[in-house]
Amino acid sequence: MDIKHFFITVLSGIVATAVMTTIMYMYTTLFKHFTKVIHLLGCMISGDHNLHSPSKRTIILGTLAHFSVGIIFSMSYYLLWNWGIFEINFFDSVIIGALSGIVAILVWKSYLQLHQYQPRISQNHYFFALFIAHIIFGIVSVNIFQMITDSPDLWYELNK
Repeated sequence: MDIKHFFITVLSGIVATAVMTTIMYMYTTLFKHFTKVIHLLGCMISGDHNLHSPSKRTIILGTLAHFSVGIIFSMSYYLLWNWGIFEINFFDSVIIGALSGIVAILVWKSYLQLHQYQPRISQNHYFFALFIAHIIFGIVSVNIFQMITDSPDLWYELNK
């Protein structure tokens, strides 16, 4: 990965994470079930027990952790493209997003079960919102990458 593609991948991860986070917060507002991922993640990392009004430190920790994971997901997408597993297109972005959603649900389910402070949330609503938000994450991440670069010089294409 050259520096240009590194920064494009990081940017696509940041933008997609921001959109995903917005979706999760909109779900909370529309359906009255707590799905504020930054609040939840920050509280679980910091030990803050106030989900609805966490400290600034908790929000900062949650934001840093959430956006870092988003960048890791985008980097993973870049590797999958480079290995020729997925193409950079809309259909594959939906598939990648759905697969990411399944991975996120499994990780969150484990994290919630193993964590000493288990927040009181509707896991069904949280996981549903998480799945939908990851599909949108995949679409946004792939399309941001595609909009910025015309020819990513993927490894598998160079080897042909």
